[in-house]
Amino acid sequence: MSTKVNLDVSEKLNITCKRGDTFNLGLLMKNSDGVALDVSDYRFLMQVKGSVDPDTGERPLILGTNQGGRVATASAGDVVTNFDITSTTSGNVTIKALASTMALIEPGSYVYDIQQQDNNEVITTIFEGRFIVNDDISNYETR
Repeated sequence: MSTKVNLDVSEKLNITCKRGDTFNLGLLMKNSDGVALDVSDYRFLMQVKGSVDPDTGERPLILGTNQGGRVATASAGDVVTNFDITSTTSGNVTIKALASTMALIEPGSYVYDIQQQDNNEVITTIFEGRFIVNDDISNYETR
């Protein structure tokens, strides 16, 4: 007889990117039969967070996306840092951040996850892992 149930279906996916470069992550969403899903009406949320604050127990938001009309934003100075996420009828999900946004992110190791909300309002974390930002040498924009 089984004594455990694991409802965590998220996949571990570590992401390494370069500070100051355009961030562009493409995903192809498929069902269990390998057929691309129509995710055009799905909502996606990706957030990158820093280390746990010992005083509050919370992780500071580094990059965020829209959450049901509310905007989860992190701010570096007066510039808001967000991802832009699009999804299509052919299963493609694209997550982007401008080079100017990525230039604001300090090199380091963070944590992130990506959630989806389907047409039945079921929310599932689909990916999670480390979000590593490597420093760059050249850049088009002044920081």
